[in-house]
Amino acid sequence: MLNLIFPSLPYQRLVDPMWQEEMETAQRFGHTVGLFDSEQEKLYQSPNPNYPSLYRGWMLTPAEYQKLERLTPLLVPVAMYLASHRADGWYEAIAGFTPKSYFVPSEERGGMLELVRRGCFIKGASKSFGADSYVHSLVELEQLVKKHAIDPDDYLFARELIKLSDQPEQRFFAVHNRAFGTARQPFPAALVPALTALQSRCFYTVDVAYTRAGQPIIIEVGDGQVSDTKEWDVAELYETAINYLAEIKSAT
Repeated sequence: MLNLIFPSLPYQRLVDPMWQEEMETAQRFGHTVGLFDSEQEKLYQSPNPNYPSLYRGWMLTPAEYQKLERLTPLLVPVAMYLASHRADGWYEAIAGFTPKSYFVPSEERGGMLELVRRGCFIKGASKSFGADSYVHSLVELEQLVKKHAIDPDDYLFARELIKLSDQPEQRFFAVHNRAFGTARQPFPAALVPALTALQSRCFYTVDVAYTRAGQPIIIEVGDGQVSDTKEWDVAELYETAINYLAEIKSAT
């Protein structure tokens, strides 16, 4: 079993309503639950000391994550969290399985003329900017930086655009080098070496799309604790990836 830590409403001992269903699901599967108030830096409902703890909630800054880590030992230490959550933590490991990308300091974005002319997808370290992420000129890039208040000290994660098929993206939840897909969807065999490259991470997500030629490609990696379920049913996530994680950690 695990201790599942969910976000609470600020200054209240109540789970954030967006995580109510998942908290109830975790309890049905026998896991203990707790609440983390990041505003007050408080943990409600002390975790069972016999179980390891796993966070499931909103994205946390490194400082917020470290505060939670000080309150309870986490299965995913902060360095591992960042290795999945931030693009600079995972891109190099799987560069051959994902669109070619560049890390560009925001203050040096003026040198991106040729890249943006070809069209590119601009992300931050850990999030995209919706439709604004698609950039085809320096004017559009400047508009994105201004609209989203990107700090000059931040970097831009600029990704070359690839023509994709109409097949929907698939989110896989992975535990070390084993990936789980919804409805038992198998992980693409051509991308299995990427799991090997990422296996030092305890619990993460891999989003897979397909090119027009039918080749699978990794669009993004994320930390499994702060990734939403997308096409997954919450109960299925606990039946598969989270229960597997609990089993292997209980055995060690």
